[in-house]
Amino acid sequence: MEDSDGDITDIVTSGDEDSDDADVEMPDNAARQPNPWFSVVDKETFELDVNRDFEERIGPCGFEANFSPVDYFDKFLKTEDDDLIDRIVDETNRYANQCQTTENPTRHARSNEWSPVSYAEMRAFIGLVLAMGIVKKSSIESYWEASGISETPNFRDVMSRNRFQAILRYLHCSNNTTAVPRGQPGYDPLHKINPVVEFFNEVFELNYRLSQNIVVDERIVGFKGRHVLKQYISNKKAHRWGAKLFVLAESRTGYTHQINVYKGKRNTERHPNGQGYKSVMDLVRPHFGKNHHVTMDNWFSSPKLMNDLRNRGTYATGTVIARRKGLPASFKTARLPKGSVVVKSQRDLLAILYVDRRNVTFLTTSENARTVRKVNSKGRVVSAPSVVHKYNQTMGGVDLGDQLLLKFEPQFKGVKLWRKILFNLLTTATVNAYICYRNCFLVQRKLDHVKFQNAVVRGLIGDFRGGNRRRGRRPDNIPIANAIRMHFLDVIPDGKRRKCVKCSGYNKYRKSRISTWCSVCGVGLCVGRCFREFHSYGQEE
Repeated sequence: MEDSDGDITDIVTSGDEDSDDADVEMPDNAARQPNPWFSVVDKETFELDVNRDFEERIGPCGFEANFSPVDYFDKFLKTEDDDLIDRIVDETNRYANQCQTTENPTRHARSNEWSPVSYAEMRAFIGLVLAMGIVKKSSIESYWEASGISETPNFRDVMSRNRFQAILRYLHCSNNTTAVPRGQPGYDPLHKINPVVEFFNEVFELNYRLSQNIVVDERIVGFKGRHVLKQYISNKKAHRWGAKLFVLAESRTGYTHQINVYKGKRNTERHPNGQGYKSVMDLVRPHFGKNHHVTMDNWFSSPKLMNDLRNRGTYATGTVIARRKGLPASFKTARLPKGSVVVKSQRDLLAILYVDRRNVTFLTTSENARTVRKVNSKGRVVSAPSVVHKYNQTMGGVDLGDQLLLKFEPQFKGVKLWRKILFNLLTTATVNAYICYRNCFLVQRKLDHVKFQNAVVRGLIGDFRGGNRRRGRRPDNIPIANAIRMHFLDVIPDGKRRKCVKCSGYNKYRKSRISTWCSVCGVGLCVGRCFREFHSYGQEE
């Protein structure tokens, strides 16, 4: 017996704190609809008038065949007249100077050792941040551990822990002095990250042309701290708490094309047709008139949105809340057996009620309700209306991008939401670069995602080495003997005693004096471990 259980019930549920009920029809003030709905008698033959021609060029643009993985990523960091890393370097140094003039640090504060960050150093810093997405640890400090089974010495070679944390502390993307103060008219809670969001939206659009099937959905940037913009979406498996992004992506590849950060009800002007309507129109507006097909879930869909998109040369399909304003009144109270399909039409719009494990309502301007048998994601043959299969095939673009993103997203904790968004956007850029790399013509064999990400990190770090390889405390004026010379442990002449340069830095041995030394290096050293470690590290340099 055939299984009529499709994929739809696994992905249509959605919920969050700020529900979009601006165009939800309430029972007490229901209004007569100007455009009536007509029942479709023969749903197997009824067709909408749809122009399915799509003549736009699609895929990556501006990439050369000899590009390395880091060249692909660099295309998402630069435009003809702007460089994101240059901007971050300038604003980070500006913010550090502002803090230096206003703070009153103690004698031994780390801020006393601050020096301006350079372009190469910032590239290495971003490379280390992306590397933290590949090698996941519980804290930032653990990446600089000098011993243990999970030791990562490459981090220590590239940059010292203190320097990395200093850059992280002063990291900035915008000028605070030009921002509107909190509580004043025009205040923007995202003023620290808005320039970066606008930059990435520009380069995401420049480097890729979307295919016909696109999707609008929500994405959560994980954050569990306290912030006015923090949202909750129960059906997001990657992160349920954090900043909410409205994302336009390609259905087939998961390429992130445009992003809008939701600022919450307090900071967003109320739209007469609802926030879902506004979000879709803002994201899809550059693609009007090209016969794109956009898929969305029931948080966004409404009859007005579908009709307005259709009037602008864009087709759409989506699930919809049964009590949304403008839907057939009979859909709200329908009690039908499993497998039933009810179809109503309104000019170029179809409303389809499909009963699976529960009632699911669709709106579409391109599909039909003809029963089609297909194999679902679980390998079972299912019979369902054509619109159900179309929705399942095209709705997962943003979720696919989330899967690729989550594999290499840095997970270290922080109290600044805008910084989490910045690192999320940088990781999104690496995912988009990988999608472009996979879809470009290359003569050589292509790398998988992990190897591509490693190659990007290596390319960003390059030859930069700002770390300190020496362990333990040792005076700077000690000559390092050539590796081919012989070193011997001997008794200090004339019965003199000295401090051990390796262990005297510990309080336990601070007052200790020893009678052995290395006569070649001229320093006091304990027998055994201190002698061995001192010379092994010295010869490495």
